[in-house]
Amino acid sequence: MNRKVLALFSILFIGLTTYAQDQKPTITLSPDGEPKMHMVITEHDFGDIQQGVKPEYVFTFVNEGSAPLVINEVKTPCSCTAPSYSKEAVDPGKSGEIRVQYNSTGRVGTFVKTVTVNFNSDQSPSFITIKGNVVIPKH
Repeated sequence: MNRKVLALFSILFIGLTTYAQDQKPTITLSPDGEPKMHMVITEHDFGDIQQGVKPEYVFTFVNEGSAPLVINEVKTPCSCTAPSYSKEAVDPGKSGEIRVQYNSTGRVGTFVKTVTVNFNSDQSPSFITIKGNVVIPKH
């Protein structure tokens, strides 16, 4: 009886050892990595601008991540602020631009406008701000 039990355990041990050697470890890696937007400057002050002028500022960002960065949408707080931005993917280590124009027509006084930049990352959104003071031109 002891021999039968010992033989059964031996067969079971050899079978499990062979099975374990055939198994390969599973390693899960993200195929795309993660983009990471780094804004070089997040705020721009136009200072005093004359009413009716449409000043523009170009914000630069760098993709410090490990996958291409794609801007999905740029939201502005009002129709007085108009953005344009890099539509193509920005590869890791490369830079892109977001242009923000402010329309001062019919406006007077100080303004602060925060623009929301949505992109393909868990770190989205990013924010940039323009500000200034609209003055009436002297005649």
